[in-house]
Amino acid sequence: MDAVIRPFRPEDLEAIKAMTIEGFKGVSVEHGIDEKFGKIAGHDWRWRKARHVDDDVVAHAAGIFVAESGGEVLGYISTRLDRESGKGRIPNLAVAANARGRGIGRGLIEHALEYFRAEGMALAVIETMASNPIGQSLYPSFGFEEVGRQIHYACRL
Repeated sequence: MDAVIRPFRPEDLEAIKAMTIEGFKGVSVEHGIDEKFGKIAGHDWRWRKARHVDDDVVAHAAGIFVAESGGEVLGYISTRLDRESGKGRIPNLAVAANARGRGIGRGLIEHALEYFRAEGMALAVIETMASNPIGQSLYPSFGFEEVGRQIHYACRL
């Protein structure tokens, strides 16, 4: 990996939102909702998915890590800690299209897992969509094991 991983800074927000929108096309519940129903309340899936990043910042900004090279943000990972249950969760991970295949996603996951260990977590959790073959091969390579499947439903009101 030719990038350094550092803590999130507020000036990273727009870059990681853009990266999230680009990276989650076709592999997010929000995109699936748009495919079935179109815009909801005047907003498309991109707007809704970008808000997930805002939620990550509010919930645990100290647990967001950014991969950077030469001042360019190449990827990020967000984490959440549930100290009571000993569980660390990875809500979002994205790598810029021009940086894929360089080990950045792998480096970010390794960083998050080390963070969880340092914070005393006993378990790490990540999820992916059936439409995301990269996640389905990458996550098990770290020792993640499938523990369940979920089906997302939506209906127009």
